[in-house]
Amino acid sequence: MNSRSFIVFSIPLLVIFGILMGSLFVVQQTQQTLVLEFGKLVRVIKEPGLYFKIPFLQNIQSYDNRILDFDLSSIPATLADQKRLLVDTFSLYRIIDPALFYRTVLNVDGAEQRLRILNQSIALSVLGQVKLTDVLSPKRMKISKTIRDQMNDAVKVFGLQIVDLQLRGTDLPAENSEAIFNRMISERKQEAQEFRSRGDEMAQEIKAKADKERTIVLAEATKQSEIIRGKGDAYVTDKAASSYGKDLNFYDFYRSLNAYKAALNNETTTFIMSSKDDFFKYMSRKE
Repeated sequence: MNSRSFIVFSIPLLVIFGILMGSLFVVQQTQQTLVLEFGKLVRVIKEPGLYFKIPFLQNIQSYDNRILDFDLSSIPATLADQKRLLVDTFSLYRIIDPALFYRTVLNVDGAEQRLRILNQSIALSVLGQVKLTDVLSPKRMKISKTIRDQMNDAVKVFGLQIVDLQLRGTDLPAENSEAIFNRMISERKQEAQEFRSRGDEMAQEIKAKADKERTIVLAEATKQSEIIRGKGDAYVTDKAASSYGKDLNFYDFYRSLNAYKAALNNETTTFIMSSKDDFFKYMSRKE
């Protein structure tokens, strides 16, 4: 076979090979593909594999079926308490309806442009209903969820789903930071003083109550002791009177002995009395 014949024979083969290669395409595991005919959607392919299309008439448009990320740069937001914040959000999304996605936003660039507008609008709306203390507290997670849910409702018309959304950064504007921090410190000091005042008041109430109970207990104890002492004295007096009443001479003699003991000790002052005085009647010798 000469070169001319080889060329003539090879041209049809090359044409057939080109047509065959133009009609084959591969859908990867991470892709979902649309088959388009003059811009009109013909088929949606979500399973990976080798597929055919009509060459020259049909073309394909593939989209990623994995989770994609979108970062919205800081935007100024005014909160419900008129505090201003610079808010930075981060979201994860995926394409769940490639046909609707193609008809509405065409590609990822178009989708992120819509996401940027919606994210900014919804974030500002939600943040305008909360206070600074909410954003800086565990309520922050609920705020993020509210923004995510509203975003999900809004992006369904583009064939998208918001998987997650977080308030990644919430910074105070430089001109307001110092004033707000000073105000927060003042508020916390005021709250601490109120707590201390309530604590002192409760302590005084507890102390007053304890003192009152102590006074009542001591008074009751004193009363009981006086009653018991009175009963004891009465008992002693009764017994003494009963005993002394049996012999009056002995009672008189016993009292005199006690008087001698008290009067004639070494610590008393010396005094002179007649031996015939009645005081010494039991000490004089009787014949």
